[in-house]
Amino acid sequence: MYEEKVDGWRMLAVKLAGQVRLLSRQGTDHTRRFSDLAKAVVALPHASVIIDGELAVFDRALRSRWDWLRGAPSDEVATPPC
Repeated sequence: MYEEKVDGWRMLAVKLAGQVRLLSRQGTDHTRRFSDLAKAVVALPHASVIIDGELAVFDRALRSRWDWLRGAPSDEVATPPC
């Protein structure tokens, strides 16, 4: 068993009583920036949940691109932030 290295941002998705916040390791709120991801967490069938993970975006070769989380050339992005 192994865990593949993804070059992204460490992020907590915190859903409490139906409200979601996406927080960086430093506590910066990125909920607005990644609103589609926040909507996906809202749709989870739990009133409250905390997900500790890594947020990444991938190029056409399916390599994670850390620098593209701040803004990416739209014609080269293969996935939305996930």
